[in-house]
Amino acid sequence: SGEFVAPNFYFASAQTIIASDPIDLNCSSIRPAKLYAVIPQVQGLIIFSENEQFNLYSDADSLTPFDSIVRSISNYESTPEVPPVDIGTNIIFISKTPSFTRTMAMTTQGQDNSPIVVDIGKVASQYVPKNIDNLVASSQNSFIALTSQEDNTIYIYRFFNDGQKDVMQAWFKWTVPGSIQTMVMVQDQIFVIAKNNGEY
Repeated sequence: SGEFVAPNFYFASAQTIIASDPIDLNCSSIRPAKLYAVIPQVQGLIIFSENEQFNLYSDADSLTPFDSIVRSISNYESTPEVPPVDIGTNIIFISKTPSFTRTMAMTTQGQDNSPIVVDIGKVASQYVPKNIDNLVASSQNSFIALTSQEDNTIYIYRFFNDGQKDVMQAWFKWTVPGSIQTMVMVQDQIFVIAKNNGEY
């Protein structure tokens, strides 16, 4: 049962499990829950589905099939095509509407408490368009950036936390010469691949 790839389908029933066996759990919900992303946190693994978020954790010192628990922690819509990112203090995920993109920040508060989820794009409602397909974050520089392959604009959210709360938050945008195919952050540098007149 420790073989993740080998075609062992238990044609003879397994009578015992050991701590090294794969963890096989279901996310119980009244809504369809097709899981698409996971972010590790101190409280456990935060698992995302399109309509709900879950926490996989253990009350013991280690995570084994014997003591693993999955429970629902929030019911926010998120977009499966754009995986969430961790920026140290928060998990950022997006939720698309027919006309714009919502940007949500989730702060976990331990296994027994529901997370705090804030719409950080509320101050600039409808600022980010609906066609976003890439989300990049930089924990060290306290910012996130959203891009679309159909557009030449980078939408950036920047914040400053003094250790207790965010004392500064701002939305702004950069325009580059060409539609943005992808963007990454490497050691405080932003690299953008843009397409302009059929050339990259």
